Amino acid sequence: MGESPNGKIQNVMKRVVSVSLGSTAGDFSREITLDGQAIRLERQGVDGDMEAARERIRALDGLVDAIGLGGIDIYLYVGSETFIIGDGQRLAEEAKQTPVLDGSGLKNTLERRVVRSLAERGLVESGTPVLMPSALDRFGMAEEFVGLGCPCVFGDLIFNIGLNYPLTTLAEIEEYMRAARRTRCHSGHT
Repeated sequence: MGESPNGKIQNVMKRVVSVSLGSTAGDFSREITLDGQAIRLERQGVDGDMEAARERIRALDGLVDAIGLGGIDIYLYVGSETFIIGDGQRLAEEAKQTPVLDGSGLKNTLERRVVRSLAERGLVESGTPVLMPSALDRFGMAEEFVGLGCPCVFGDLIFNIGLNYPLTTLAEIEEYMRAARRTRCHSGHT
């Protein structure tokens, strides 16, 4: 909120920019109103260039209200453990003033609710086959589908490293994460 020349409180537009490792072809800028707050949402891709992502985050730091990360996570929630992804954490640390978020909190909460809502509406039920390209990135959703009795195929090995081995249980996902942790990330706490 800011004060206008006539002394009345005015709603100052917030600016949120997602810096995505994805293609610039998906870039956009839109204005929305959320709970009475005007927000400019932007997506800025860097075509897979980590250094360009670091530079973009540094350039936006202090100039925007929040920075989102796209195409990379800071945290993965798998079972009862939280894993910190080093590359994601290093990107977030480029900002010294502006909060940087990766969407993992939303994935671990709202996506669970989406699955429950689908079940309540009869759109998903026990026995409904589910293919998830990545359960590591959406473990909460995977837990909900399994909890509903859906036979699941988790494509983490297939889609992430090209190994033609479908994972079908949460225990396999947890074991895969423990193995991946030894090479790519470390266990941490939020």
